[in-house]
Amino acid sequence: MSSGFNDLELNLEKSFEELLISDSIMAIKAEFEAEGTRIEELIILSELCCKKNVDFTLKIGGPSAQRDFYEAFQLGAKNILIPMVESEYSLLASFETYYKFLPIFKHLKTAPKLFINIESFLSFKNLGKIIDTVLKERLPLSTIVIGRSDLSESLNIKDVNSKKILAISEEILQYKEFFNITLGGNLTSESFNFINYLNLKGLNSFESRKCTFKSKVPTSYKKFNHIISLGLDFELSWLKYKKAFYSNRSNLDNNRIKLIESRLKK
Repeated sequence: MSSGFNDLELNLEKSFEELLISDSIMAIKAEFEAEGTRIEELIILSELCCKKNVDFTLKIGGPSAQRDFYEAFQLGAKNILIPMVESEYSLLASFETYYKFLPIFKHLKTAPKLFINIESFLSFKNLGKIIDTVLKERLPLSTIVIGRSDLSESLNIKDVNSKKILAISEEILQYKEFFNITLGGNLTSESFNFINYLNLKGLNSFESRKCTFKSKVPTSYKKFNHIISLGLDFELSWLKYKKAFYSNRSNLDNNRIKLIESRLKK
């Protein structure tokens, strides 16, 4: 690897250290769904989280994504986030897959925690029935994540910080007695009042694309912006590192291609 790549690797670790120093980071996230994350990327992030003793959350492709479940176990994800749980059926399907892999990975010290993403009006509308099923079946659900971006889009609302989305989020918080509640979706400095209000109502955490942060009461606008900046800096460092990682691989292939072509010409 080039010295430039090594610098990017050091910068990635430095940005991670800044998150640790802030005492705000709860988990680093990756997604099969939106990001199309490759296995080698997951291995790098998982190892980095393990090294720094920070939880690694993997968002899988859907309630029935069996291969994703398997790889989440295999990669040592501490949390598995299941998107598009819109009914009791999709909920039970995801837990059926989860239970199927538990015996295979019984050597793990702790099984991954399960999160569900409430990210559409249908999932919100059916949330009462979904929660009833979780409690009745005693399913080991840890956290409900409110996906504001997709939820807003399903309601044809452009502003994720709108009063309508705030009201829905507050209603979901009624389940904080049973589960942790995390808020996601297009996190910017403009989200401060939205999140600060929910913090006072018992919100546990909020998240950007790559990071999950602790909700703290009280917090200031300055502190909130600092946390957002740290999350964006880590994401930027990761994207630059990832770009260089694949560029180096591509260069190795290009060198081999030239070598083969030169041999064929002889």
